Amino acid sequence: MSHVLFISHARGVHGAEAVMVQAIRACAARGVRVTVVVPSIVPDQGMEEVLKGIQGVQILALPYRAAGVHAWRTIIVGLYNARALRTLKQYVQREQVSTIYSCSSITILGAAVARATGVRHVWHFHEPVDHRFGWHRSLTGMYRRWVRQADRIICISKAQQEEWEQTLGMKLPNAKIVYNPIKRIVTTNPEPHEGIRIGFIGHFEERKNIPMLVRVFERLHTTQPNTALWLCGATGEEDRRYIAEMTTLQSPVLEVQPQTQDVAAFYSRIDILVLPSWRETMPLVVLEAMQAGVCVLQTDRSGMKERIADGRESLFFAPENEEELYTLLEQCCTDAEYRQKIAAAGRKKALELVNHSSFDEQIERELCE
Repeated sequence: MSHVLFISHARGVHGAEAVMVQAIRACAARGVRVTVVVPSIVPDQGMEEVLKGIQGVQILALPYRAAGVHAWRTIIVGLYNARALRTLKQYVQREQVSTIYSCSSITILGAAVARATGVRHVWHFHEPVDHRFGWHRSLTGMYRRWVRQADRIICISKAQQEEWEQTLGMKLPNAKIVYNPIKRIVTTNPEPHEGIRIGFIGHFEERKNIPMLVRVFERLHTTQPNTALWLCGATGEEDRRYIAEMTTLQSPVLEVQPQTQDVAAFYSRIDILVLPSWRETMPLVVLEAMQAGVCVLQTDRSGMKERIADGRESLFFAPENEEELYTLLEQCCTDAEYRQKIAAAGRKKALELVNHSSFDEQIERELCE
């Protein structure tokens, strides 16, 4: 029987970890033995409860860290991970692990374990690579060596694979595109409200390009006073200060909301979702919003362009082009029929894409055979 060792970089249930959990479900359903390694140095954020609900999954908590943004920091991380590496080397050999799966490009422990044991290594890259993500050229040499040693690199879009290859100056060996599974959300009826609500949901970090969205909204609000901007994703006072430093707008024109598990409720309260990120690999929040019947405007630096029709199912714009975003928002705010047409086509497309079976089949072939 196959034994797959999953190595996570965090202990949450969002983003890359959510994709990893779906891969774990697929392997466990097939009867494969599954062990999940999680970093003991960070608090659990819901992952262990989810994993305990999957039959036959073993959880192993060890002290280790993910890669840093510079080579020197990543070297220090490698030294810090030495104890976890020794433990996993013994575990892999004793328990006859057949495949090691690393969740995200910053999970470098898996590469070290695979190199030390000779076990097959599948490395799932989720992140984009540019200076806003935190990439530094001093890491290029390290990653070139690591990816050459991997048996399979899984990318989540063609655009993402091309970005990595451009950054590293080499073709990713044994690379394969596996689009992330799309979660079906339970939509709720739109909440009645006056005016037009423009929403954003995600982490309040630099690469999300929130200041550009705020500037465009301030301009829009002067000519469309019935508009409001809802920003969802604050994790504390630091995030609230981050927003307060970029605008004087206050409630009810500007609403800063905390992170929420109930994303369907958030989508039911907005009319337009804007994702202005400098770069995205495959942002599933836009497909969640589209399922809820929300008109979505999103960055054109995204793998979503491979799956969604621009101008029909969603509207794309360049993240540095404020005039382009302003024009699209103004049209969506003043022309309800146009906005609803985009939302209806987007909802139909998103529901067509909700299909875990394709992801499960592809990930099973990579990990279980």
